[in-house]
Amino acid sequence: MSKRRKREKETDLRRRRPHREEQRVYLIVCEGETEKRYFDTMKRHPDVRVHVVHVRRSKHPQSQVVVRGAAQAARDEYTEVWAVFDTDGRDVTELVGAAERDGVHTAPSTPTFESWLILHVADHRAALESGAKAERVLKRLVPGWDKGRTHFKDFAHGLKDARERAARLPAGTDPSTGVHRLLEVILRD
Repeated sequence: MSKRRKREKETDLRRRRPHREEQRVYLIVCEGETEKRYFDTMKRHPDVRVHVVHVRRSKHPQSQVVVRGAAQAARDEYTEVWAVFDTDGRDVTELVGAAERDGVHTAPSTPTFESWLILHVADHRAALESGAKAERVLKRLVPGWDKGRTHFKDFAHGLKDARERAARLPAGTDPSTGVHRLLEVILRD
């Protein structure tokens, strides 16, 4: 670039057109306190804008309540709507299909969300069988962990490993989780 053109460019005082990058905001509807606390504390991450909704316990399987709540959300306010739920060992293929038809992305965890947390600290592939066993495994791997005090920052160091490990687990097997897909979307850049 010639010196004259460079000088002209430097002294160009015309106003630039306003440009604001569209903010991505994600709605996450979840069933458990552990999930809610994990994603709520993630909101402090600089690249993440999430709104987390925790559904109340019901007589119906919680996974159905979570998906129904996500489907009823005002989607025009969010970039994407996600339902995060435990399978508790049930086949959720039909529920996932119904959610997708309603425009809701799903992140089921078998047997529970704690499967996702375990993958942050270990390449665990043995069957967990129940939420109670998943909690015991997690407490053994992370001494001092408690459901009510789950924080994203306590697991953030293992996020890359958890995403890779979860991607290798076949969907619907014990253990497995779809939370890695949600995190890939939220943290993309």
